[in-house]
Amino acid sequence: MALIRSLSAGTSSLRAHQQRLDVISNNIANVNTIGFKGSRTTFAEQFSQTFGSGSSPSNIAAGGIGGVDPVQIGLGVRLGAIKLDLNQGSIQNTTRALDLALQGDGFFVFKQNGQTLYSRAGAFSVDSRGNLVDSSSGSYVQGYNLETDSSGRVLKDSSGTNQLNRKVTNVEISPTFKSAPRQTQSVQITGNLRGDANTGDEFNTSITIYDTQGAPRVLNLAFTKTAPNTFGLVATMDSNATPIAGAPTSISFNSDGTLQTPLNFTLAASALNAVSTSNAFDQVTPKDVTITLATPDNLLGGLTQFAGLNTVTAREQDGYTSGELSRISVDQTGKILGAFTNGQSELLGQVVLARFTNAGGLVKEGGNFFSISPNSGLPTVGTAVEIFPSTRINSTALEESNVDLTEQFTDLITTQRAFEAASRTVTISDQFLGEINQLKR
Repeated sequence: MALIRSLSAGTSSLRAHQQRLDVISNNIANVNTIGFKGSRTTFAEQFSQTFGSGSSPSNIAAGGIGGVDPVQIGLGVRLGAIKLDLNQGSIQNTTRALDLALQGDGFFVFKQNGQTLYSRAGAFSVDSRGNLVDSSSGSYVQGYNLETDSSGRVLKDSSGTNQLNRKVTNVEISPTFKSAPRQTQSVQITGNLRGDANTGDEFNTSITIYDTQGAPRVLNLAFTKTAPNTFGLVATMDSNATPIAGAPTSISFNSDGTLQTPLNFTLAASALNAVSTSNAFDQVTPKDVTITLATPDNLLGGLTQFAGLNTVTAREQDGYTSGELSRISVDQTGKILGAFTNGQSELLGQVVLARFTNAGGLVKEGGNFFSISPNSGLPTVGTAVEIFPSTRINSTALEESNVDLTEQFTDLITTQRAFEAASRTVTISDQFLGEINQLKR
């Protein structure tokens, strides 16, 4: 019966718009879900019933007939596609260092029961074993851990920074991780020795340095005026009055008050051990201590001999004791940095990201997670800024849902009206069928 076509068309519209309503409802329901990406529906027409294929013009020169278009009746509508909206969501600031928001393309990578999953939601926490996990599901965050030797000691590069093992695995932040001590190898001296001091006047400065075990030792420097433009120098350690071997016995200045010689000198680790009760300075490597009094390109910034007050000071040194982890932070590349009680900041690991050729082809797995599909392509794994220059990680922030409520409510109105119109089509078709049934009476 021909009227069944209109009933089927109306029914298909009801079904399609019900599915669109389902998508809109899900978008609205997740308006406050972090990292959520909304979806939109597109429709496509059903098959058409063809009554005539049409014809081309014929015998035009003899005044024939023109062409005729095809004659077709559509059979309704169907759901064409549900497309994922991957536009950036708003960034909301938080107070947690492990709340991470992605700015740009890419996904965080997780392991859940052996399956690799991807998400834009970056609300992370550390479990009792030090694993970095998704706060809601416990899925392991993937990234790089520190490179260690056979004894578990963290390896460092030439600049003293912890090295990363570039193998993607569960990120671990051990709560018992310690910042290893560093032996002092450089001391900076600055300030002024009174140029108008009397012969025999003595000026002292001291600074705490550290041995290879991180134990503090007090390095004392005594300057005594011995002659014009000349001061004697004695270096001692702690309460031991024995001079440290290798230190110069005097320093001399130019007539303009700048240092002449020596600009620096070195105290051998073996000489420091000779006057120390711990014998803990590394004389095997060795790690000697260089005392810098001035630099050739900045004599005025070093030790000087001008008239006026004595301000000679041991300004800084590069050693430190061991430290416990006190807090962590994450930079824009995903590197996890630990602040320690010894004042040091050390690299603890790095979070990796994944990008896809067709991210819209990912499969939603629930819980803010996606998995790969045949049409998403395989992931390219790397790090923000370094490998993916257009993507950055914002710490103490979360990406909000990208659902626009104004747009969703507008779509809700148009969907409702279309559903009502389709229902009227079904009603009128039913009335037509009723009239036909009454024709025999």
